[in-house]
Amino acid sequence: MDLAKELGNVAEACRQRGLDRTSFHEWKRRFQTQGFEGLKDLPPIHKSHPQTTPPATVERIRALALEHPAYGCNRLEALLRLEGIAVSAITIQKILNAAALGTRTDRWLALEKANADREIAITPEQAAFI
Repeated sequence: MDLAKELGNVAEACRQRGLDRTSFHEWKRRFQTQGFEGLKDLPPIHKSHPQTTPPATVERIRALALEHPAYGCNRLEALLRLEGIAVSAITIQKILNAAALGTRTDRWLALEKANADREIAITPEQAAFI
């Protein structure tokens, strides 16, 4: 803050100190309202978020994606809704992407890899896709 006052230019002071202007103004506001106490580190943000999808639901999404590899996220959302689980198609896509099951091909390859060492019966849905 002293450098900004000395230079008469907040942007230049931030450039010299390697700080973005938004952070400068946040630190300045905290100092003005709370003094040196406001400059102390804030407590860490909790790792669990209230909007986090429960692990059981994530596992169910993965299982459904492998049971029905040709289904898209909207169809998986509808299946989950029938089970009483409300998850948006966008959330389902994010979960599948994180599990490397984001595309139909990824799901088929994962299914093939999981069953490579044993014979399986092909469902009509799978036969139609092949």
